[in-house]
Amino acid sequence: MPAFTISILTFLLLLSGPCSTTRPAVQKGPWSLELKTSGGFVGVGRGNIAIDSEGKCRFVEATGPRSTGGVTGTLYARQLQPISEAVARLDPKGWSKPGLNVAAPDAFHYRLEYRSGPEKKDIATVEWYDNTADQLPADLKRLSTLLEQAMKHPCDGPP
Repeated sequence: MPAFTISILTFLLLLSGPCSTTRPAVQKGPWSLELKTSGGFVGVGRGNIAIDSEGKCRFVEATGPRSTGGVTGTLYARQLQPISEAVARLDPKGWSKPGLNVAAPDAFHYRLEYRSGPEKKDIATVEWYDNTADQLPADLKRLSTLLEQAMKHPCDGPP
């Protein structure tokens, strides 16, 4: 009899599925991000990158005031997923912290534009410098890190 009871309980446990109900956050609706940089010792920044919810990507390298061309492509799903999860956790209301927009000499300047909503008409922008990056809210710091990583291997997904 105990073996039968254990079998039934095991079966019921398997039917119940995983205990955790948390799932990775997914942003509802389309979104787009555009990170522009400027400044630094030479004054040209680190480049500019734009990514949207479909994985479309555009990167323009920092080469001076006459930067032309750039790289366009579509990110692989494994590249887009962490960015999408970070976007789903964004809280633009917490971005207006005093002191983020205070530059040190030769600091890099960052300007992020986040568009969301059915037609991407909801716009949130934030600006900071690399010397104030440690003061960024956690959601923005995570996204900033992911976008800077994406700039190192820009738009190298499938065509």
